Amino acid sequence: MITPMTRYSFLIYHKEYNDFLQKLQDIGVLHIAEKADEYDEETRQALEDIKKLNETIRFLEKKGQEENPADDGTQPFDIVRDIKEKQDEIANIEQELVALRKDINKAHPWGDFTDDMKQKLKELNLTPRFFVVNEKYFDSDWENQYYLERINNISGNLYFVILQEGDQEIDIEAEEVRLPDESLSELDRKYDEKEKRIQEINRIFDEYAEKYLELLRNERKRLQEKTDFNQALNHTESQAEDKVMLLEGWVPEDKEEELKAFLEKENVLYVSSDVKSEDPYQVPIQLKNGKFAKVFEPLQKMIDLPNYYELDLTPFFAPFFALFFGFCLGDVGYGIVILAAVTIYKHTKAKPGMKIYLTMAQYLGAATVLMGLIGGTVFGISLTNIDWASQVRNMILDRNQLFYASLGLGILQILFGLILKAYRLWKFSGFPYSLSTWGWVLALLSLVFYMGGDQLGWFTQSAAKPYFNGALIFSGVLIFLFSDPKLNIFARLGKGVWDAYNTVTGVFGDVLSYIRLFAIGISTAILGFVINEIALTFGQIPYVGPVVFILILVIGHIGNLLISSLSAFVHPMRLTFVEFYNNAGFTGGGKKYKPFTKSL
Repeated sequence: MITPMTRYSFLIYHKEYNDFLQKLQDIGVLHIAEKADEYDEETRQALEDIKKLNETIRFLEKKGQEENPADDGTQPFDIVRDIKEKQDEIANIEQELVALRKDINKAHPWGDFTDDMKQKLKELNLTPRFFVVNEKYFDSDWENQYYLERINNISGNLYFVILQEGDQEIDIEAEEVRLPDESLSELDRKYDEKEKRIQEINRIFDEYAEKYLELLRNERKRLQEKTDFNQALNHTESQAEDKVMLLEGWVPEDKEEELKAFLEKENVLYVSSDVKSEDPYQVPIQLKNGKFAKVFEPLQKMIDLPNYYELDLTPFFAPFFALFFGFCLGDVGYGIVILAAVTIYKHTKAKPGMKIYLTMAQYLGAATVLMGLIGGTVFGISLTNIDWASQVRNMILDRNQLFYASLGLGILQILFGLILKAYRLWKFSGFPYSLSTWGWVLALLSLVFYMGGDQLGWFTQSAAKPYFNGALIFSGVLIFLFSDPKLNIFARLGKGVWDAYNTVTGVFGDVLSYIRLFAIGISTAILGFVINEIALTFGQIPYVGPVVFILILVIGHIGNLLISSLSAFVHPMRLTFVEFYNNAGFTGGGKKYKPFTKSL
């Protein structure tokens, strides 16, 4: 859900304003309304410095060194500059290494042809010329015509050198190669030297990570606080010939008491009001969900935040997402592996920031176990083929049932999305604006009951037809006459027809899209089955068969788990953020609640 906000406006005497802002920043509950379109020069520079610090901190954190902060008077931006210079140096060295590697590869077939050797040949009026030719095209008469020495034979190519006497003409059908100016030993020496320099720089980076990460974080915090303070000044309006400062912002309702206590203590003149008539894209958004839905908030934030006049859909898509993931992976064994691995990592090595994602993975693993039981698959083995599992056989769905289950889940989620859309329109725009959507909900529900009730034996279609027709007529009235209450009756009818065309074609396509749940789940099970069959085949090899059997099972199922988990995560995201969000009428565009505070 979205935390309700209250708008506050403060009027402060100009000589007391800076002191007021500092105390307001200590409390850290107000999201300041942005009024200035541009940053001043000082703020721009500070933001640039913060960006450099962030890049440096992220770089050093990746080193994974245990921190042991040093207090040796080093300045934070000396570290930032030095790291940037050394990163540039490494980039240049790596380019040089690429060029050196090419030269080494070029010179390697001829060995170490040193400068001393070249000088001695020059004194004898001999010039070495290097050639390469496919050995089957090599003419042995060349050895009689010239001072020719075979040097190397690599992959069917013959490398040789001819010592040219003075201006002697060399006329052979072979490719002449120009060797690098430096000898092979010199190139190797330079290559090793540059690699050692990279290693030396990386040791310096490790040392910086150990000693100065805390220093850099403190500097970032100091700069961020200062920048936020300058921004607060920037968004302040001067009133009464600059004698009074006006500052406005929003506070979450659960933090209002803290702010009011401060304002009364400081005797500050303020006005508070609801935000019912404000631009929904300007009011900050703070999500507040229960333990289960909260772990799925990162997925919501990946797409967009809802604006203030929308519903937070996180608690509504979270159960579907976990179920869809389980449907796609659908293997008891894989679910247990995910649950065990994530739980062990979460309680041993995981950093605090990772735990929310690991908790989500635990829910996804549990859903995989559940859907694996329903689909009857354990590491690619069908439970229907196991004698001791006969007691649960009746609970397992066959492929036809799983196919219809995927479509049923799609219809359920789309209907749920339409109900949420109707509720949102009712809540934020008024009941008349929700009637058209309620009409679609009634039409779809009537169709589902009319078709499903007959299949389940609740009633016959002929008996239910009058009620079904009545429901469709009533739905049509809502859909076509209340498509947009602001318009006249003819415009409503026209808009209703257009909306009907879009909704019918859209919902039909959306429902079909849920078949991917069945398709991905079946492909995962089939891959697991194939891995088992291959392992059984190779397991019959004498002596090494059992080892090969285990290796194929382990490697194959790990690969299937990784690949299928990726599909099981991506496709439910698409179903959530395309099919479900479209039918729920989600538009997004909300701005994250960012309080004016000193704590990062």
